[in-house]
Amino acid sequence: MDAGWRPLARGADPRTLIVCFTAGVLLVHALRHLPAWPWLAVLALAALPPWRGRAAVAAFVCGFLFMIWHAQHALAQRWPAARHAEEHWVQGVVASLPAAQPALDRDGQVDEQTVSWRFLFEPDDEARAAGLPSRLRVSWHRSEADLRGGACWRLKLRVRTPHGSLNPGSFDYEAWLLRQGVGATASVREGEPCATPAGYPVLKARQALVSHLQETLGETPGAALLIALALGDTSGLRAADWNVFRLTGTTHLVAISGFNLAIVAGFAFLWMRWLWSAWPRLCLIVPAQRVALFGSALVAIVYALLAGFEPPIARALFMLLVLTIAAAVHRLDEPSRALAWAWLLILLVDPFAVLSPGLWLSFGAVAAIFYLSVGRWRVPTDWRLAVRLQLFLSLILAPLTLYYFHGFAWASPLVNLIAVPVFAVLTPLLLLAVLLSALPGPGGWVLMQVAHGLALAQDGLTALATTLPQPWWPGSPPLAALALAVIGSVLLFAPRGLPLRALGLLCWLPLFFPPRPAPPGGLELAALDVGQGLAVVVHTTNHTLLFDTGPAFDEGFDAGESVVAPYLLGRGIRDIDLLLVSHGDNDHAGGVAAVRRLLRVKRELGTDQGEPCRDGQRWEWDGVRFELLHPDRDHWSSNNSSCVLRIDGAFSVLLPGDVERVAERRLVREHADHLRAEVLLTPHHGSRSSSTPLFVDAVQPAVVIHTAGWRSHYRHPRPEVVDRYAEIGARQFTTGVSGMVRVWRDERGVLQVETWRERAARWWNAAAAP
Repeated sequence: MDAGWRPLARGADPRTLIVCFTAGVLLVHALRHLPAWPWLAVLALAALPPWRGRAAVAAFVCGFLFMIWHAQHALAQRWPAARHAEEHWVQGVVASLPAAQPALDRDGQVDEQTVSWRFLFEPDDEARAAGLPSRLRVSWHRSEADLRGGACWRLKLRVRTPHGSLNPGSFDYEAWLLRQGVGATASVREGEPCATPAGYPVLKARQALVSHLQETLGETPGAALLIALALGDTSGLRAADWNVFRLTGTTHLVAISGFNLAIVAGFAFLWMRWLWSAWPRLCLIVPAQRVALFGSALVAIVYALLAGFEPPIARALFMLLVLTIAAAVHRLDEPSRALAWAWLLILLVDPFAVLSPGLWLSFGAVAAIFYLSVGRWRVPTDWRLAVRLQLFLSLILAPLTLYYFHGFAWASPLVNLIAVPVFAVLTPLLLLAVLLSALPGPGGWVLMQVAHGLALAQDGLTALATTLPQPWWPGSPPLAALALAVIGSVLLFAPRGLPLRALGLLCWLPLFFPPRPAPPGGLELAALDVGQGLAVVVHTTNHTLLFDTGPAFDEGFDAGESVVAPYLLGRGIRDIDLLLVSHGDNDHAGGVAAVRRLLRVKRELGTDQGEPCRDGQRWEWDGVRFELLHPDRDHWSSNNSSCVLRIDGAFSVLLPGDVERVAERRLVREHADHLRAEVLLTPHHGSRSSSTPLFVDAVQPAVVIHTAGWRSHYRHPRPEVVDRYAEIGARQFTTGVSGMVRVWRDERGVLQVETWRERAARWWNAAAAP
């Protein structure tokens, strides 16, 4: 081993030490609570005595302590829950390219005079000294302000503690804010511009370029995609655009990352090598390959800065720079060493990167490329290598895609065989067009033509996404099945002559037959945490009922896609026997479209495509009885028309939707003998207009679940309602506080309640406190 590659410990392979360092970092991310400093001191002492494995243990301890230090710093930046929703005048800088969305008025119509902004905001030194975090994620709804990146603003902010919904398999918003370095979220109450400070030169340059491109292109088709590829500003791309990229497996081409950086650097390398070789005397001084190597690295750095130096492109740049250095010192014969050093560099700069899917996908892709193309006999150099490489990348990354995104695009290998070359040509062309557009003359025309080319490519992807049968294959198999699929992919593309290659196909079979555990006692209820809304999953031995789907917002959170589908897929469920929507309000029915798209729904009640709910409808699954108690055929208001479902099995459940006093009186009058239930989801999220004393006395629940957001602005559940249930001795849970609430009866006959925030929260998640 060359001494240049093992400076960390005599005789120790640096790759081993980097793996141990990574293990220490990962262990911290797996903890529920950060350990106290005395325990850390004991751990550090274990690495001091001289013994055989000291180098590896020392690397592990260094990784662990390094991550603890960063974690403590991140938590110290977090806005405390005790000061949640405080209002402060704060002066600072818009620290990102602000994203604008059409603003809606109070009737839900687009307001042409205003927009809604979302941006990062960095307070000045005075505000930080007063306790404000160094970075906030800010929303400014229905604003007439003209925001620009790098501009100074004085804002009256309502500052909030980072807090998100918590469910099995769903997106962890609090972890995402942690990765972004955001210590608080905020909404603007008032604002006024102030003198723009010095600094932020790259951000201001990016803002100027974005404004120039927007003015030049206007509403030209493909303009949003061009700006996204050139400058990393994806605010012009809508949810429908991202859905097309997801269904065709081409998101990696649009979100600037390793592919885009590699294309730009590769184009710069070829161009500089050709240009330098045109003067032979220069080649005698410095070889053309070396000039092109370092020149392309410099171009990559500039491109990364113009693209915002976001974590995905920063990781790709670090990897490229390490590989460039390795090539310069002739150390690419063992690419795993270069990859290991690139990995270590990324962790040292951003140890929270291990929480990002992009890190694992990027290194997985690069490792797969090296595995397939380095150190083999008779490596094809024609189109066959591209086909094999694309197929292998799709297979090897499919388990990671399933793990992080709960599905994969089955047509991705075929689509990318065409899309990758197209975008590989268009990406350098659009950068040249952006440069030319700054010059007088035909620059604007060239930019328009490139935008039209991108629009054609996007139209082609849209056509594929809408015509391919079931383009997205949903699934969330267990980790063991995913790991086995990775091994199977490696076997399938192993060098010829290796025995047992055909077993790779068998390794993929568990992905298609996920386990579906039967609920204990034959009945289980899960009230999902969807914020201010309702989504309840009821499992029997062989059937699944979904009662409501949670809210969905344009260009924002969709509970059906982000919470309901991941939870069901994680349980091995792709078919819903019955989708029952209590009523049409968004907080109950917003996620219906996503549920239909991602799962197979056999029957619907209460939806626009199903039968209406009617008092007296009954059915039985696996010995569990279901009965609808409301509404009857009278005319009811929106909330009072909610379907009310009673379930009798190992325990009894009452799901009353959003019924209020009038409907509650009817239920007590007409179904007094059927209302008593052990588990109750409070009507209308615990509103004061529901849970009347008469209704509470009739139900007499032992467990009460309030499906309300954490510190909801509706103040649900209302204190008087909580007191009413406390008087009868009911155990009460709020999904926004506790995360998903799961209820079942164990083999001893005891009713068990499990909250997901108590069971699965990590040290960065907020405590289960109101």
